[in-house]
Amino acid sequence: MAYHTPTVLADLRRRAESALNRLVKPSVPSLSPENVEALMHELRVHQIELEMQNQELQRANHEVEESRTRYRELYESIPIGYVTIDATGRIYDVNPAGARLLGIEESRPELNNNNYFFFFDGDVDRITLFARKVIERQTSEVDEYRMKRVDDSCFTAFLQAAPVQIGEGEEGRIRIAFQDITRQKHSEAELRRQRVELEANQAELRELTTKLFAAQEEERRRIARELHDDHCQRVTALILEANMLTKVCKTRLPDIAPRLTAMSQKLTDILSDFRSLSHELLPRNLDDTSLIAPIRVLIGEFSGKAGFEVKFVEPPVALVIPPPIMTALFRLLQECLSNIAKHANAKRVTVTLTGTNQTVELHVTDDGVGFDPGLLPAKREATGIVGMRERLRPFGGTVHIISRPGQGATVTSSVPLPEST
Repeated sequence: MAYHTPTVLADLRRRAESALNRLVKPSVPSLSPENVEALMHELRVHQIELEMQNQELQRANHEVEESRTRYRELYESIPIGYVTIDATGRIYDVNPAGARLLGIEESRPELNNNNYFFFFDGDVDRITLFARKVIERQTSEVDEYRMKRVDDSCFTAFLQAAPVQIGEGEEGRIRIAFQDITRQKHSEAELRRQRVELEANQAELRELTTKLFAAQEEERRRIARELHDDHCQRVTALILEANMLTKVCKTRLPDIAPRLTAMSQKLTDILSDFRSLSHELLPRNLDDTSLIAPIRVLIGEFSGKAGFEVKFVEPPVALVIPPPIMTALFRLLQECLSNIAKHANAKRVTVTLTGTNQTVELHVTDDGVGFDPGLLPAKREATGIVGMRERLRPFGGTVHIISRPGQGATVTSSVPLPEST
């Protein structure tokens, strides 16, 4: 709505009344008194309508003026730069924040320069196309450009441009809101650098973890073989010798014979411990292509000494699993059963092995006290769950835990199988 001052409105009213009188006076003599009275009544009604319309117009103009004042105050106080330009890059208006960002004054002759002097030379062609696009399509657009201050220093700016509605026949203009995002861009670049460095460190850590697990398995094999081939053989020899001495002493030194028998039993117990430790370090049949037999042995050992029942649900068809994956799953099952024995206070445990040609899964479920996976102590998390996940990570495997306090727990391990298997 166009804005008019009270003086202009008053002058407009006087001219309207004068024109009305010129139209009415020639016809008054030919009218009867009744018609003249009716006409005067109609004129008074129109006068009141005009006065009411005039009041509405004044109120609307007052609201427009207040809106313009508020807009100007916002335009001048907002910390975002605003500049109005045409397709040639000539500046028609700039707010104080924009002037500060560009290092210019609103009254300086730089405002009349064209060719986008306030943009980095290498971006002038691109901003020219950008401005023409906004003017021609009459749509808002956003982009990032390098802008230039009067002292030729540059900064990266985020631009949001919108067309400006102007009078007919006037050249198209756009209003650009721009912000200096140089620090933000530097922070983003630094963040990307740190992310790349972090990913590299994580990859190195995963590689070291894989090597650590491989070294652990190799050391376990070495110790297991040393126990079996050396220590077990030596203890067996001591047992045989003790048995022979026992037979001799029964006739010659009967008092010593019971002591030798007790020593032989202790040596037998030591031999049994050595063999158990050897089998724990290097389970039988773990180098085969089936995981079923090693799991059976492990479950048998735990059922006998852990104080809870372990049920093994075998797959209907034997799964062909590469030895490295089989070893990782077996160690994970050892960790699960060990944690259940230490913390779960469970009565029943179910171990389920399933899979296809593409994936093998191991589920371990107990009816113990349960826990909140999100509230695991840091130490237990580091040595338990994280260790499980790191074992499977080199093979693309995952470990998922479902548990609630008082409702037991289920640990599901899933590993994709190589296509060759």
